[in-house]
Amino acid sequence: MRTPLFSLFCLSMLPLLQGVLGNEAPNGEKENGTQSVCGQVVSQNRIVGGEDASRNAWPWQVSLQYKGKHACGATLISAEWIVTAAHCFPRKAVISDYQANLGNYQLLSPEPNALWLKLSQVFVHMGYAGDGTSGDIALARLERPVRFTQSILPACLPDAKVRIPGGTLCWVTGWGAPQYGASLEAPKTLQQVQLPLIDTMPCDNMYHIGTGISPSTREIQDDMICAGYVEGEKDACLGDSGGPLVCLEEGSWFVIGIVSWGDMCAIPNRPGVYTRVSFYQDWIRTHVPNVRFGLVNITYYKVNSSAPTSRLVHEDSWILLLLTFSFLTGALLT
Repeated sequence: MRTPLFSLFCLSMLPLLQGVLGNEAPNGEKENGTQSVCGQVVSQNRIVGGEDASRNAWPWQVSLQYKGKHACGATLISAEWIVTAAHCFPRKAVISDYQANLGNYQLLSPEPNALWLKLSQVFVHMGYAGDGTSGDIALARLERPVRFTQSILPACLPDAKVRIPGGTLCWVTGWGAPQYGASLEAPKTLQQVQLPLIDTMPCDNMYHIGTGISPSTREIQDDMICAGYVEGEKDACLGDSGGPLVCLEEGSWFVIGIVSWGDMCAIPNRPGVYTRVSFYQDWIRTHVPNVRFGLVNITYYKVNSSAPTSRLVHEDSWILLLLTFSFLTGALLT
């Protein structure tokens, strides 16, 4: 009689096993992956001079945190890689003290399905030599791949051929200072600001105004791009470093720039300077060989944003499963 009884037990526990082993989505619904491409906003109710973003409006936005505090922004570019600024990883910083916060909107009021993941690997560009220099780019690998949802999605990477003209209106997002010397007030809602792109040489000319530095001395290098206004007023600022400058192309959002440096924040003739992502296509490929540029197909899963995370549900299921198995095993052996 032992075999039929044990078989009956296994059959009765099959639905629970399926849920525990991941054949159901985190909210308990059957998995129903939806096909899409990178840089698409699935769900939205859609910085200095900026405004509150809408929840889920920028699902590739990452808060790069050091010792539990927001330090920089970053951009999700695949299921396990983020791109950010080199200066977000000072030489004395300990990589194990970093974590990436994904799927969040208000830093002090976390979303139910937000994730906090350690970094398993970091590549900082060897050419970076300090503030205002070239090479202000870094790649970080998450401790495990993430599951794409409406609040956690990758932006598209532009290839080296992509040239978005100056004057194009793009968006910068982050949890940085609303003005120089200030800090973002609680609950620290993600900010967004729309800025026009400024090509390298016009931006370099602006950075020479009022300095007395010879125009032959380049301030803005070929791996940089600027965004902002002659009069200032709107800009990224402290705390936005490493975050995305995204532009809409072919119906998808591409991470064109990485918040890098500037002269204070939002002052005239000093627009924000960003690392030009397309310039580093070969470098990115060297460290992430399977990375893809342009429009990339992805699959995302719908989750209930008001439901608590499923971690405890799964842990409770395992406990119930083990207790039941132990009880039946003991009954069968007596």
